[in-house]
Amino acid sequence: MRVSAVSILVLLAVCTLGVAVLASSLYRVQVNNVAQFRKTLVNQATRRISVPGRRGRILDREGNVLADSRPSHDIVCRFECFQRGGGWSNTVNAVDGEITRLATVLRLPRALTRERIARSLHDSSALPLTVWRDIPDAALARFAERALDFPGFEEVLRAERVYPQGGLAAHVLGYTGRGRPDSDTGDAVVHYYEELEVKGRSGIEGYYDGYLAGASGERLVRVDARGFRKDDIAVEREPAHGPDLRLTISSGIQAALEHALKGIFGAGVVLDPRDGAVLAMASSPTYDPGEWKTRYRELLNDKTRPLYNRATSGLYPPGSIFKPVTSVAALIKAERADGAFAWTPADTYDCPGVFVLGDMRLKCWDRYGHGPVALRKAIEQSCNTFFCNLGHLIGTNALFTTARSFGLGARTGIDLGGEAAGAISGEPWYAGLTCQTSIGQGMLQVTPLQMAVVAAALANGGKIYRPYLHLRDEGEAPPAPVRTIACPADKFEIVRQGMRDVVEIGTGRRIRTRFGEGRTKYNLKVTCAGKTGTAERGHGRKDTWITAFAPYENPTVAIAMVVENGESGGKTTAPRVHEVLAHIFGEEEATR
Repeated sequence: MRVSAVSILVLLAVCTLGVAVLASSLYRVQVNNVAQFRKTLVNQATRRISVPGRRGRILDREGNVLADSRPSHDIVCRFECFQRGGGWSNTVNAVDGEITRLATVLRLPRALTRERIARSLHDSSALPLTVWRDIPDAALARFAERALDFPGFEEVLRAERVYPQGGLAAHVLGYTGRGRPDSDTGDAVVHYYEELEVKGRSGIEGYYDGYLAGASGERLVRVDARGFRKDDIAVEREPAHGPDLRLTISSGIQAALEHALKGIFGAGVVLDPRDGAVLAMASSPTYDPGEWKTRYRELLNDKTRPLYNRATSGLYPPGSIFKPVTSVAALIKAERADGAFAWTPADTYDCPGVFVLGDMRLKCWDRYGHGPVALRKAIEQSCNTFFCNLGHLIGTNALFTTARSFGLGARTGIDLGGEAAGAISGEPWYAGLTCQTSIGQGMLQVTPLQMAVVAAALANGGKIYRPYLHLRDEGEAPPAPVRTIACPADKFEIVRQGMRDVVEIGTGRRIRTRFGEGRTKYNLKVTCAGKTGTAERGHGRKDTWITAFAPYENPTVAIAMVVENGESGGKTTAPRVHEVLAHIFGEEEATR
């Protein structure tokens, strides 16, 4: 059979074309796409691991340490030392058996289930598996003696959050837990794993988590085809420790406030009325943030709600501590009405012991009535009928506008998170609710923090500051008021004078005076002003309040405190406020 020249040429052309296609493919793979394939290879053989830095400390205003990090001795297992042929379950069985054997030697209970081991092996086999955290010294010594008998296990040092002052300022500090860091590799192709770091879950720990955590470092490790670590390649970035955070809290005042609230349900807040700095904040019952990890289920299920911050989230009717707000509302309306609202703080109202409006009857605490009283005397005696009448005269708009100016019905914006806004109105509305609101009842719902802001504004002449916890740096400009209550200073002073009378001769005398053994009287060393309040919650329950500020002439402290299920503000809460103010300013035996 003879092959024609044409057939030979065709065959040669086909072969030439095939070689050309093959050469083109090889060029594309080995030259044009070499970077892409090299990246794929790195992706398959490399893992990038985040290394958290040490968390910053939290200090009080005097530099006392409230939260710190200490070294924790952990025992970890490296999966690559337990690789077994066949399925994943063979490796899991090997790890599980060795953990059981090591637990017997260390005399520690098993902390990991087989399911947890399998999940970690599947999700992050390049990372060591933490078997025990923060082991005691005795177990650590036993491991050091037998470490050679357990290849694949090792001791590592990690940071553990601690609170040197125990439960002091627990609701301010909050608590921490283990979580994955918020970070960006900058390279979506490279696999990324993280060692769990300490993360803030609530309070200051949560609000300033990013600040305290610093920046995570990164290291590269080489893994085999199944994802097990073979060796370390490089440290790409060292972790940066988080900076310290200094708070406005004073540990001494905080301890005094917590002692005053011990054994009751309630809350208190102490502010500096000159700029809104939080000197102390406490909620009772409380807890120890250092015990969160070991008692979290117990704390979560506790019916007394120790994790609940009543100071920022607890909503209460304010009762008579709202009456200064009603007073300021009337003074503002009288000033702006150009004679249309013919009322002055010197005008008297004859208290008959009960205020009647239609079918509504609101009783005064003095059922026989106070007789003729003007504004200052009405504040001193906390006369319900006077303020019901005053609220009815000025109307809902004036009352609500002033309440909002004081910051009620809105979150304060404190750098803590989790606060409630409260409420100053509801639907439907009727005239009687205005009267109830004027004495702090009805639809009003406030937090102790909000009422501390009100107390601070009454102390400083009407300036509303946003309360804050992060102490400003030395030389930093002080914060400016959010707003200023538009009430003339001479009229505003009448309200302050009435609150001073409350403490000197009125319903809040126990704010100023303590009775010791043998009825010996002890008075605060400074002049104080305040207001008592008792709010009905239904079913015979009462919330008893005090707001106060001192010294009267140049206030440096404003306080609000509520005690649930008390008898009255003057009897239940006033002595507790005295305890806090006595710690700050001191007390002396009364000479008269």
